[in-house]
Amino acid sequence: MSPRLTDQRKEERIQQVLNAAKNVFIKKGYGDASLKDIIEETGMSRGWIYLYYQTKEEIFEALLDYQDSEYEKSLQQLKAESSSSWELIQKIYATQLHDLETGGSGLVPAFYEYFLVGWRDTSRSELLQKRYEKGVKRFENLLQEGVRSGEFTPFMNLTDLSKLISSFQEGIVTHAITIGVKAANTQFQFEALLQYLHSLLHPKAE
Repeated sequence: MSPRLTDQRKEERIQQVLNAAKNVFIKKGYGDASLKDIIEETGMSRGWIYLYYQTKEEIFEALLDYQDSEYEKSLQQLKAESSSSWELIQKIYATQLHDLETGGSGLVPAFYEYFLVGWRDTSRSELLQKRYEKGVKRFENLLQEGVRSGEFTPFMNLTDLSKLISSFQEGIVTHAITIGVKAANTQFQFEALLQYLHSLLHPKAE
């Protein structure tokens, strides 16, 4: 009979699985990665893995949830380091550009592979819709903070504005990944996106 694990030990094992899965998905993408690959990367037995996850899909979606929580933490850190909402937006895009330029796109290619290749799968489609709405709402809340503080005076509904910017941003990232940062001139595209967003928000001069 296996010894009972403490909650802390369970969390450590789950984190071990997610870290291993992230390495595998970054190296192989979603389609070419297998549950066997993830098990081997963890150094754990198949039985231990099955205590927490039954499929590669379950692991990937759990990893996305974990990545989201880590992003929220980094966003809070950027907020603490920013003197205005506009400065925060600039830092967000600067960080994203830096990640793309240094090959740090991480799970993004696997993310697109999972959702776009599997778009006919109802559960994936619904999950993507929820993630899209969550991302739009996160950006909208950021803009709303700027409006409340008197920093932004937008001439567009904030929800529509957030959806518009999300579409542009996704396009920039997709091109950077598929054809390369240099060929796509990703830095220029982010600069153009910021200029366009500036024209929509009219940030108050400091």
